[in-house]
Amino acid sequence: MTPEEAYILEEKERVRRLFTEKKLKITKYSHQHNRDPDWFRHKKHVLICSWAGRPIFSRYGDESKLAAYMGVISAIISNFQRCKDNVRSIVAGRHKFVFLVEGPIYLVAISCTGESELQLRLQLEHVHLQIISILTGSIHNTLRNRPQYDIRGLMGETAETLITELLSDANQNPAYFMKCVSCLRLSSECRDRVGAILKSHRTKNLLFAVLLAGSKVVSLVRIKDKILYPSDLLLLTNFVNNSQSLRSGEGWTPICLPEVSRKGYVWAYVCFLQGDLSLTLITADNQDFFQLQEVKRRIVEKLSKSDDLSNIQQAINRKPWTVSNVRTEIYELVHFLYKFDGARQFVMPASVHPFKGRQGLKFLMREYKKVTDRVAFVKSDKAHTVYFHASDVSAVLGWIRPGEFEIYCTFTPLVPKEVAITACNRILRW
Repeated sequence: MTPEEAYILEEKERVRRLFTEKKLKITKYSHQHNRDPDWFRHKKHVLICSWAGRPIFSRYGDESKLAAYMGVISAIISNFQRCKDNVRSIVAGRHKFVFLVEGPIYLVAISCTGESELQLRLQLEHVHLQIISILTGSIHNTLRNRPQYDIRGLMGETAETLITELLSDANQNPAYFMKCVSCLRLSSECRDRVGAILKSHRTKNLLFAVLLAGSKVVSLVRIKDKILYPSDLLLLTNFVNNSQSLRSGEGWTPICLPEVSRKGYVWAYVCFLQGDLSLTLITADNQDFFQLQEVKRRIVEKLSKSDDLSNIQQAINRKPWTVSNVRTEIYELVHFLYKFDGARQFVMPASVHPFKGRQGLKFLMREYKKVTDRVAFVKSDKAHTVYFHASDVSAVLGWIRPGEFEIYCTFTPLVPKEVAITACNRILRW
């Protein structure tokens, strides 16, 4: 067996294990329902039903077994609408019920995580957009005209995986509440070369060319009159990375990008080049498969000749950087999150003790969410807003300059505010 064949077999096995874990995440709780005490132990539920009470999705449990529960939710929303009002949220003890009505689709988040109504509603909006990306906005007309229609058959297993992964990712990825994306760390020379190669292979009907390293953007090229907004890019990233059928070779699939148009599909040619490095070419013409296949071949050829393919792979395999790489010489600093408004991109280091690991990162993101919510209340028309919040676990400083940047820094609990501001300044200079 040649090294190349061994690598292909190893990669196939890695992908198989990855999607087995994703499927287990869905089926693990599929036996639960609202009469099962275990169902109520989950900290955050997301339920989706039609205006007629037809179940569409449940994060935990089998939505078919929750039909009566969803019927009650639909009735609550309908009663408010009959009074010409909309229910936004209900607080019951530790639990918060947040409602989002999108035409004939009702979405509800039931949470005791401490997240605000705003943050939960943002997550529901992303979930709704994920449904639109699969079925287009015409699904609203279908449900209005046929109230008892079950759209789960149209969504399929892939949609359930996409929504489940989106909700999991939203707990630890600031892209969803910051409304921006993250880029792979590369030298500016390499990124410029990659961008030039993608631009030089644009075709007549090509709308976007996106090179992704997992959930990080390597390069993006678009036509002049079209913009790929962060919300669409997040949907596309989730779709590409969590659709098993796209991993088996060259994929050709319809996808709706809601910010571009909710009325219909565009067509995406998807090919994984190495590991999690993927190239997505989006066109308006469903007959462009073979043309884009040739474009991909030429792009890969040029990336290989310029050694940029290996440079990107090295960047992917590089050890994650931490806050110590910034060298602020302020040892109370343990993490930060920076957003550049102009490019709609964010930068953050890997989390370290005491926020290391999945649960630590989840806690850290919830702290940032709290600060962004509070900043939204105190923000004024002044040139900038600074907000400092301290707790028993950490201290977080938020500094917002509208139209320029947002930076959130996490420190040990007893850090003085002056030291925190100094750290922010040093990060900005870095």
